[in-house]
Order: sequence, then structure tokens, then C-alpha cells
Amino acid sequence: MPHSPSARSSALVAASALVAGTLAGVAFAAPAQAAECKPVSIISARGTFEPQSGSWLQKPVGDQIAAALPGQTKYTELPYPAAPNFDTSPAAGVTALVSLLNSEAVACPDQRYILIGYSQGAQVTGDSLVPPAKRLAGQGAGEVSAAASARIAAVVFYGNPRFVAGEPFNAGNPEPGKSGDKPRGKGDLDAYASRIRDFCAAGDFVCQQGGGVLAHLLYFFNGTVAEGARFAVQKING
Repeated sequence: MPHSPSARSSALVAASALVAGTLAGVAFAAPAQAAECKPVSIISARGTFEPQSGSWLQKPVGDQIAAALPGQTKYTELPYPAAPNFDTSPAAGVTALVSLLNSEAVACPDQRYILIGYSQGAQVTGDSLVPPAKRLAGQGAGEVSAAASARIAAVVFYGNPRFVAGEPFNAGNPEPGKSGDKPRGKGDLDAYASRIRDFCAAGDFVCQQGGGVLAHLLYFFNGTVAEGARFAVQKING
């Protein structure tokens, strides 16, 4: 049975709180300053309740990418609320990501980008890449510039609420035919299809409507951190 919006919000808050309780106290380095130009800029849009100092899921992805590309990367944790207010927080994230990509494309024209999004952050990242009319959030944020779009080498999603069954870039072990809680239009991300991996675990209630809460945490343990990092490095090196 599909979750109502209030049920989904309550369950996502509970799942996020469980992550916070499980991984509280893990320290990460502060994110790199956006003004610094590097060959590769890794931008992470964290999940609900994850800390601004570094996503518990995605900072390890960034660390593995950095280890494979020594001296070439910087990691930025997108500054946005990542709060359980889904009416305003994703929109703030889309606004922040579009602005960051467009400003860095001007300041660092040779820089390439790896975008990573978990849960709410996956919605933020995906909505940023499509025209405003196709977004659930941030319709007033403007669009990613052609210069920035062309420099996006890889996009990695985990537990994406806008997951769409049957897309060629889907990964993990999603159940056939099951889409996310708020799926986007099929083909909306075709311009980036060869650059995306959208990891969804079977039974994850966020990317598999009707699933459960605990499966939304499987990405921490099921090997997709390393798999996502490898994919991103391959796209940079390819």
C-alpha cells in the first residue's frame, strides 16, 4: 500500500534519526571552499538530518574517489538544511546546487564535477539537473548552465525518492516495476543517462514505494559506497 505523505515523512524522519543515532560522533574534515579550483569537484547533497560537516554515507564515497585521484579533488557538502520540512528544504538545496555549479563553472572553467545525493539529497541533485517545470522543488532556482552541465562527469544517487523503474542507469537490486515515492518522468534525465548510477535497494520505502524503513539504510553496508566511487572514477578517467 502506498505511503501517505505524512506517513512517508514520519518514516523518513525515523530512518534519518536512526542513522544519526547509529553514526553520531563520527568526525569528518570540513568541506573544501568552493572558490578553490581543482581538476575534480565532488559535491554531496546529504540526506535528512546528516551533518553539514559531511554526509555519513557520501563523505566515504568522496574519500574513495580522492584516494583514486590523489591531489585532483575537492569535496563540498552542499550548504542546505537537509531538514524534515520537505516543503522548503529540497527547494533550498536545488537553489544552492544550481548556484554553486554555475558560479564554479565561471570561476573554474576546466573543473569537472561528481555529484552525489542520498535520499532528500538525491531529489535535490536530480531536480537541479532538469528544467524547472519538471522539478518537485526549486522551480524558481533557474537552470544549470550549459557550461556547468557539460562538465558534470558523474552523478550517483542513493535511496532516491524520485527513482523511476526501468531507467538504464538504475543500479543495486530494485524490485522490477517499482518506482520511488515521488518518481520523476521517465526519460527526464536522458541528457545525463550515461553519467548516472541510481542505487536503490529492494524494500527501501523511499525508492521502492511500499517498502520499509530499514532498507533505506542498506547503502551504508551493501558495497554501493565503493561501487559508486568506482563508477565516478571511471567516468573521470574515461
